[in-house]
Amino acid sequence: MKTEEFPIVEIFDSVEGEGKRTGYMAVFVRFAGCNLRCSYCDTGYALTREDAVETLDRAQLLERIHQYPWKKITLTGGEPLLQPLDGLCRDLSAEGYEINIETNGAVPLLEERPKHLFYTMDVKSPSSGMRGRMRMENLTRLTADDVVKFVVGSQEDLLDMEQVLKDYPIRGQIYVSPVYGAIEPKELVEFVRDHKLARVCTQVQLHKVIWDPDKRGV
Repeated sequence: MKTEEFPIVEIFDSVEGEGKRTGYMAVFVRFAGCNLRCSYCDTGYALTREDAVETLDRAQLLERIHQYPWKKITLTGGEPLLQPLDGLCRDLSAEGYEINIETNGAVPLLEERPKHLFYTMDVKSPSSGMRGRMRMENLTRLTADDVVKFVVGSQEDLLDMEQVLKDYPIRGQIYVSPVYGAIEPKELVEFVRDHKLARVCTQVQLHKVIWDPDKRGV
């Protein structure tokens, strides 16, 4: 059997900056490689496998994760679902980790979902330039434990979000956040209020408020 290899950009612990675990400490594993090139990407240093600073097998990666005291872990990228995550997630689940996979929505989800795993899935807005690459059927596989995230940079993006919410019976928790520097958070709040989108939670990226917006490893 071929050894699983994981291209790693960084492993660190920090506060969760967005989603349903905002404010909680977690371990972050950032993988190298993404199949999309979103206009507002803020992790351009993790787009190709060549961006990896090290390559670890599953045992080595678990050993690194075990160095941190937290039982919440976020697998991110890049696009983590391009990596062989099945065995890693089964191991983490068996060890009692709560696993958050941050996915761009343009890759198939895991065939089997271990316990304690949830997805934070983007719905790519028109301004991302990647809407045509979305696998919108992924929305139908989400559960009430999952998170659906709209990152918006314009009123057009907000109107698109409203249409998606009408077209798809999303069971997951719904969040909207601004493209940093492109739109004021108050515009999101006002849109949610004026359009009576009661299920939508407005958020900002907390880590970009606490630290410099371009700081890595936070």
